[in-house]
Amino acid sequence: MNSPMMPWDRPATPPKQPLSLLGAVEAQQEVSWACNPDHVPDALDATVIASVEEAAARLDRFAPWIAETFPDTAQPPHPGRIESALEPIPDTQAYLSSLMDLTLPGELWVKRDDSLPISGSIKARGGIHEVLRLAEEYPDPTARAELTLSVASTGNLGLSVGTIGPRLGFPTVVHMSTEAKQWKKDSLRAGGATVIEHPGLFTETVAAARDVAADDPATFFIDDENSPGLFAGYAVAGQRLKAQFDALGRTFTPEAPLHVYLPCGVGGGPGGVAFGLKLAFGDNVHCHFVEPVASPCFMLGAATGKGAAVNCADYGPSGRTVADGLAVQSPSPFAFEHAAHLISGFHTVDDVTILASVNWLERTAGMSVEPSAASGLTIPWRLPAADVPENTTHLVWLTGGALIPDRDRERLRGQAATAALQWSAR
Repeated sequence: MNSPMMPWDRPATPPKQPLSLLGAVEAQQEVSWACNPDHVPDALDATVIASVEEAAARLDRFAPWIAETFPDTAQPPHPGRIESALEPIPDTQAYLSSLMDLTLPGELWVKRDDSLPISGSIKARGGIHEVLRLAEEYPDPTARAELTLSVASTGNLGLSVGTIGPRLGFPTVVHMSTEAKQWKKDSLRAGGATVIEHPGLFTETVAAARDVAADDPATFFIDDENSPGLFAGYAVAGQRLKAQFDALGRTFTPEAPLHVYLPCGVGGGPGGVAFGLKLAFGDNVHCHFVEPVASPCFMLGAATGKGAAVNCADYGPSGRTVADGLAVQSPSPFAFEHAAHLISGFHTVDDVTILASVNWLERTAGMSVEPSAASGLTIPWRLPAADVPENTTHLVWLTGGALIPDRDRERLRGQAATAALQWSAR
């Protein structure tokens, strides 16, 4: 498998004049679109709300089993809860404000889904919830052994489904696209899952995996593009985040809003989280999707009006990026239907910025994350000043990184340090 070209290997060709949105997409230039005409923050589907409530209850029912099976979740106050910490990062905020010569109003925080228990990423809640739902539907061990779970993934969803599926007695097959890291494939195989590798991009891998499952009645395909169960599991994060902020005595209003920056690939994870955030905070939260310049599928779907039918390849982007979890050419139809109208802003970042953000976050806050997770770090500084009151809370959602092997982490550190130098030289 060929490694993706590093960003410093690509010639820099900035435009002499500002480009239109689609022009910037074609040129793979960073762009922010903070005027989504379809933004309707209070439009939440009642059926999906009910499924989120069911997902929260299901995760609570399985908490004793999760705590026993995965000891790293057994700590009080909520043993067996798959949740991550919430932390301010003032040193990172000060450093980036100095680097950009622009003071950021408010405070910068991070949601530590990079260290989420069991699979170390934002995909844990959704993927694990969907397997638990199937476990309730098939309580007999013999029935589980006769039902194969199948999922297509660039890595992190595969890790969540492929880690817990075998533990519950389901034969589990993970179809992985070319962007997936080798260590993720190795981890899945070590845990009892079967990994099938595909040479194409994520969208092609999903299509191939879906076709295989359609021909086998004994296979259940966990479809990241069209899964209510995944979406509901992701959305549980909203009420839990509210409880975390409540415990800190922090509340939000239009004059003291919460802005959340979510890395976006196919959109199921960030779409579900955005739905949950709107359910928890209403109009007091503003959700932003962040995508690589090489795969801005959700933004393109909204900007062109094509929705989930859009394909980035038709507009020039290559789909190749160091942010492997975000390398997606078409968005999830389910997520687009239920979350696109909830998003306040769409933003793209290039690979230099993504890798530099990995470096900055580790240098200033001691947090080592994978590239996808760091993609939203610089976006707060892009918001129009009029939209950012002095008491704004900015929350960057970190999506993966805790399980990166030491050798891969050291290689990433070197790439990130080089990118940080290149970013500063622009």
